[in-house]
Amino acid sequence: MNQPILTSTFIRFRDRLRRVAAGIVGNEEEAEDVIQDAFCRLWSRHPEVETEIHAIRLSVTTVKNSAIDALRRSNARPNVAIETLSPGAEPTADDSSEAEERERTYEAVISLSRKVLTERQYEVFHLHDIEGIGYAEIAERIDATPEYVRVTLSRARKTIREIYRKQYIS
Repeated sequence: MNQPILTSTFIRFRDRLRRVAAGIVGNEEEAEDVIQDAFCRLWSRHPEVETEIHAIRLSVTTVKNSAIDALRRSNARPNVAIETLSPGAEPTADDSSEAEERERTYEAVISLSRKVLTERQYEVFHLHDIEGIGYAEIAERIDATPEYVRVTLSRARKTIREIYRKQYIS
């Protein structure tokens, strides 16, 4: 079957593909999201793959396109780091209304995350993005792999982003 060729090739070249993605999007976390997105896109095309060379070419092209798409999305709607929204963060502007707006946004994100995420997603999101704990330590705490933690965090962020945009930006 063609599916094992594509899957095994993608897994074998995953680290190289992640480096390609990171070079385009500029950071490892976003590159991991790009890799996941690319793999999902590739999955639907597995019947087309006939050889390993074809799988490699298709994987590289798909990762590059996914990375470019992610870069365009982030440039169109820049994300604000959650650390800059947190109540304890130092305000960067003298305008107190801007600091109040950041506080409201932070509270909205936290409240929204509690409502829309599964228990496990919220736990991973909270440990990583609120408490600042790394993937490996979170994986130990919840008895999972660091890869599972990355995937869960990515899905949690995506869910929050989509619902936040629908509720607060539209």
